Amino acid sequence: MGFKRLFGIGDPDETIEADTVVQGPMYPGGTVKGEILLRGGARDTHIEGIQLRFVIRALRAGGEEREYAFTTCGASRSDFTLRKGAEERLTFSERLSWETPVTELGGRALGVVVSVESRLRREWGDDGIEIDNDLLHISALPLHEAVLDAFAEEGYYCDSSHIADDSIPGAEQHHYHHQCFVLTDRAPGPGRPDQLEVVFQTNVVGALVHVRRAAPDVHGWNRKPPARHFPAAHHEVGHVGWHPRIRKVLEELALLDNG
Repeated sequence: MGFKRLFGIGDPDETIEADTVVQGPMYPGGTVKGEILLRGGARDTHIEGIQLRFVIRALRAGGEEREYAFTTCGASRSDFTLRKGAEERLTFSERLSWETPVTELGGRALGVVVSVESRLRREWGDDGIEIDNDLLHISALPLHEAVLDAFAEEGYYCDSSHIADDSIPGAEQHHYHHQCFVLTDRAPGPGRPDQLEVVFQTNVVGALVHVRRAAPDVHGWNRKPPARHFPAAHHEVGHVGWHPRIRKVLEELALLDNG
């Protein structure tokens, strides 16, 4: 899934080719692996190291987007000389956190942007030069699929998703963001919200699933309508029906609206 980019480092004779290839499939809590292919230019080039930055695009409180790295890792080799015309193949491996956003649900793209940026450093302490940038395709976990399928059976279908640049109050989180799935009601009726926002607070055991009436024009967790939640464990997938928990949450949301 990588692409090749030609770049120069100050001197045209030091121009080299770089290609980052990421191996799939990828899931939250899993390991992303890949390799970087370097081909030397017309003269030797010293390389202090190559850093990979895993970047998300998040929606801030004002409605604008920003990018930031949620994890980094280094390539397998550092402090070496890429000889002219030679080829070097470096590997990398990094464990993704359980809070990593997903970009695909049931094979369908959600519009969420997660990428890996490869940066080459000539010296320690410099910011490096970007040599490649690739989109990552991160599949939803079976838990995500099962719970959202149950919502669909209740009439609420996932139309889109985005990453909010905001933490969940009182939650144990490693990153200052959360992914929001927007569900639209295809079977409207009395007391049913037109849209829901569903957030999975995921960890190694499962997830705490937060559900609230959607407020797309409101930014910030505490400014949005109040949420209700229920637990869901990874080991329950295929063994537990989620409908009673979902119906209970929908009933609680209806009471909040009526109150």
